Amino acid sequence: MWYRSISVKLIVAVGLVTSVTVGTYAALSLKAQRDQLQQQMVWSAQLLSEVIRRSLHDHMLLYQTEQLHRAIDAIGIQEGIERVRIFNGLGEIIYSSDKPEMGTLVDKSAEQCTICHAREQPFTRLNSSERMRVFSAPDGHRVLGVINPIGNQPECAAAPCHIHPVDQQVLGVLDIDVSLGEADQLLGRLRDRLVLFAVLAMALIAVLISWFVNRLVNHPVHRLLEGTRRVADGRLDTPIAVASKDELGQLAASFNVMTGRLQTFKRELRDSEEKYRSLFENDPNPIFVFDQAQFTIQDVNIRATETYGYSHEEFLAMSFLELGDDEEAEKIRTLAVKCCLFLPRIRHRKKDGSRIYVNIHSCPRSHLGEQVIIANIADITERIQVEAQLIQAGKLATLGEMCTGVAHELNQPLNAIRIGCDYFLKVIERALPFDPEKLQRASRQIIGQVDRAARIIDHLREFGHKQEGAPLELVDLNQPIRDVFTILGEQLRIREIAVSLELDETLPPVRGLAHRLEQVFLNLVTNARDAIEERHALDPDSNRSAAIRIRSRRDGDQALVTVADTGMGVPDKVKDRIFEPFFTTKEVGKGTGLGLSISYGIVKDYGGRIEVTDTPGGGATFLVRLPLAAESLHNHQERPGHEPSLPLPNPGDRRRTEHP
Repeated sequence: MWYRSISVKLIVAVGLVTSVTVGTYAALSLKAQRDQLQQQMVWSAQLLSEVIRRSLHDHMLLYQTEQLHRAIDAIGIQEGIERVRIFNGLGEIIYSSDKPEMGTLVDKSAEQCTICHAREQPFTRLNSSERMRVFSAPDGHRVLGVINPIGNQPECAAAPCHIHPVDQQVLGVLDIDVSLGEADQLLGRLRDRLVLFAVLAMALIAVLISWFVNRLVNHPVHRLLEGTRRVADGRLDTPIAVASKDELGQLAASFNVMTGRLQTFKRELRDSEEKYRSLFENDPNPIFVFDQAQFTIQDVNIRATETYGYSHEEFLAMSFLELGDDEEAEKIRTLAVKCCLFLPRIRHRKKDGSRIYVNIHSCPRSHLGEQVIIANIADITERIQVEAQLIQAGKLATLGEMCTGVAHELNQPLNAIRIGCDYFLKVIERALPFDPEKLQRASRQIIGQVDRAARIIDHLREFGHKQEGAPLELVDLNQPIRDVFTILGEQLRIREIAVSLELDETLPPVRGLAHRLEQVFLNLVTNARDAIEERHALDPDSNRSAAIRIRSRRDGDQALVTVADTGMGVPDKVKDRIFEPFFTTKEVGKGTGLGLSISYGIVKDYGGRIEVTDTPGGGATFLVRLPLAAESLHNHQERPGHEPSLPLPNPGDRRRTEHP
């Protein structure tokens, strides 16, 4: 609306102030001139009254009535003089230019008398303001009346023709009425001129104000408004053309600088958005953005739609938790909103119902003013398949290397069975009497040895069986360690390698697969065996003991297992590469380079880590750390831990083998 504009408000405000100022000035000026003119008229009337009184002095002194009448008549007909009268002391009009009123008495309450007779004793002396009065004539014009007391002069009181006593101070009053009509007309013309001047001045000022406001305020403000509208519409490339150096010009210059910066920021933001959108869309892994409250998917990249088979619109109507199993969903719901999270080997469902294995890296973030979670999904299905094949190959290679030990493990129960069978055959062939107790004891020993052989064979079969895709379970970490020596125990005994197990029986379980963890420790023990044999091959006369020491204990919220040996140790230049696939320090044909890399991958999949350090006194120590299962922590009390150490047995203990 036009009346809301700042220019209209400014013009109205300045116009009102100007109008009040000019009007006040005109009113005060008119009043001052009126007062000045009236004062001038009073002074002139008083002067006239005094002149008349002095002119008539001799006529009154000589009591020349005829001359007094003619003089008063002559004065009374002068232009501007309404009336001339002389009152005696009794209030009788004795002389007047208005003949009909001669001889009449004037009451003391009359306007010309009340000035002196307002009190019981009349005034004898009056100042100039008290001797004047202004009243309206019958026709409406104003009249200025001036009274001039006629005093009892000494020459008058002593004259023989008068009878006035000496103590009578005032003999009468000379009353002159002067018309103010001409003065009022003059004041009227002056008032009209002042009003006209005020109106013209206000009109001129209003025009000038309007012009200046329109030029100096309205146009720049209008340009500023147009500029803000363009900015609101997103057009930042049209600066405001204001050349003035005043505040509005500075504001326009600041606005142009601001829009220039906004344009730069907008371009940078657009480039940044395009950059990160390109990174988002071209990331080789699926990326999900979902809110922290309901886990509703807000955005996905192209790779997510390709991997899972859902369209972008279908994803936006889903919850991220719908992609996984309930167990993983609860874990994500509980932990993902608190901190950055890494979840390995999570099973997700695709649109066609097939399963894939993924690693989830997620972090809570603030995105577009909302609290969201950004999850990067790595599809590890193929890697798991390859790892399973490598693990299986590693198992088979290990089984091949363990054939000698397994043969020894099986020979013992087979020999016992053979001896028992020979005993039964001998008794039968010779028809010897048999003792039922001996037969029963021999039968039980044969059954025990058969069971032992069956356990060894079953364990080998289970160890060699593929465990691809099996769900994680709670595992007592000490059991896979003991199972290693079901296969390698006899082999280590034959090679005179002492084994010491210090296992914490109160250790809480971890989450994983028992056979995969057994393969980790099997690889570590096999490497320790090879390192010890390599040291003895290089220095056969050495008195250092051949020993492997395995300890398990709790370290905070982790399980720590150390596998220490007295072998060759690991050179510093090799430590950074020892867990790389196909890296080996063994001779060609004696190692695949997969054992430690497979162990590293298994431990990492379970959220742990594996490290290698030097054993005090020589050799290597592998440290395996695995997170304890969360559901079992509250059932166990943490035991104080200490760094692993390996006090080596003395040379006399070399042939001692300790294993379950």
